[in-house]
Amino acid sequence: MKAIDLIQNDIPPVRIEESINKALNWMDEFKLNHIPVVDNLEFVGLLSDEMVYDHNNLNAPISQLNFIGNQHCVFEKSHFFQVVSLLSKYKLSVVPVCDDQRNYKGSISGRRLLDFFSQQSGFNSSGSIITLLVNNIDYQLSQIAQIIETNDSKILSLYSETLDANNQLRLTLKLSEGKLGAILQTFSRYEYTVEEIYSDDEINSQGQLRYEHLMKYLNI
Repeated sequence: MKAIDLIQNDIPPVRIEESINKALNWMDEFKLNHIPVVDNLEFVGLLSDEMVYDHNNLNAPISQLNFIGNQHCVFEKSHFFQVVSLLSKYKLSVVPVCDDQRNYKGSISGRRLLDFFSQQSGFNSSGSIITLLVNNIDYQLSQIAQIIETNDSKILSLYSETLDANNQLRLTLKLSEGKLGAILQTFSRYEYTVEEIYSDDEINSQGQLRYEHLMKYLNI
């Protein structure tokens, strides 16, 4: 998914000749900490609430503010991951989208990204979640996928986290409905470390306790 496909039309930019107070009112209305500023079609920068509060005169035009260091944006063809990276890196509430000439095309709110991520990542699908601890040198996604698929399940999403302290990866797998017991048995046979299990009927349990109870139930 490209940035241009995620643009929302319900967050209008403010023009550089408009007042700082108007920008503040719009941020309050749309529940944002940032709002894009344009000069005709050109993207000027992101106005933050901190910039507003640091300025003494709210009736002054936005043009009096310094946007150096606040000109973050993505281009139309930027991937969804790049949009999320920019949002996280600079703690933005909205990400402007520009063309190659830095003309403003629209914006993407953090709420919009969260909704899209939830839809695309299998979060809304029923199933189970398993976290595995794998040594970096032993990591074989093909083997993990084979274990899951041969037990009548599928990987809906997968996320990895590097654990630098012990040279391991933590893999979080969202699985479709399938033979969870058989999957766990196979992981055990291949000496994978199952750290946590989250299933629809055990969602309120705690990690290790959940794991121990399920292992006992499955007689593993």
